[in-house]
Amino acid sequence: MVELKIIKATLGYNHSPVLREIDLEVFPGELVGLIGPNGCGKSTVIKALSHVINLISGRITVGGQDITSIPRRKLACLVGVVPQLPLLPSTFTAFEIVLMGRNPHLGLFQSEGPRDRSLAYEAMEKTATVSLANRHVNELSGGEIQSLLIARVLVQETQAILLDEPTANLDIGRQIDILDLMRRLCTENKITALAALHDLNLASQYCDRLVLINKGRVHAEGVPSEVITNANVKEVYGAENCVYTHPVNGLPTILVSPRRAKSNKD
Repeated sequence: MVELKIIKATLGYNHSPVLREIDLEVFPGELVGLIGPNGCGKSTVIKALSHVINLISGRITVGGQDITSIPRRKLACLVGVVPQLPLLPSTFTAFEIVLMGRNPHLGLFQSEGPRDRSLAYEAMEKTATVSLANRHVNELSGGEIQSLLIARVLVQETQAILLDEPTANLDIGRQIDILDLMRRLCTENKITALAALHDLNLASQYCDRLVLINKGRVHAEGVPSEVITNANVKEVYGAENCVYTHPVNGLPTILVSPRRAKSNKD
């Protein structure tokens, strides 16, 4: 089990900050949601925690160890990533894409063995993608590819999972299936999970805590009822009086209506 921690970190690209001096902790067994408007820096946090980009300042630790001191292969055995816009070889089959998740556990020139293949099939069963096993990437929809990426990270057998828009391109049934699976992994296997999400309703229903990012900083953090409020939604997203209480579980729920031009009668 590993804890992910960002400490007074400034993150960005080519020394140009996107986020300034942010703090963030994700503990084993937690599913934490990163929410905020487009371009606020959710994906930047994911890239920093997976060491795709370097810090401008501050620290990131994985299991108490500074991320800069962890070799890439070891980090890949600790932290798995479901990216938002993957570049995948179009001639690979779905099964081969999922099997790629075993690469960090293999030695130089070592081929996958029976256990690796068994793990790949198990992951495809969990993500309902077994029927895609022999199809090539260029024959798959965006939603099918997204499900394969989640299967691939399960095969990686990491202690922490970072998900960048994991429900993108999925229909509502598949969204529920995937988030149910992530919730179960956190509860039963004590996986540490951080997910960047656009859908505030899904974030409210599934996440233990939420971190709302806006204008380069953490705007609010806490349990869903503390973060998804009319005041926060109005300030960050510009939508008014849209947060209500879910009639079944009492969690905050977003109900939207179109902005209509006022008539002469108003």
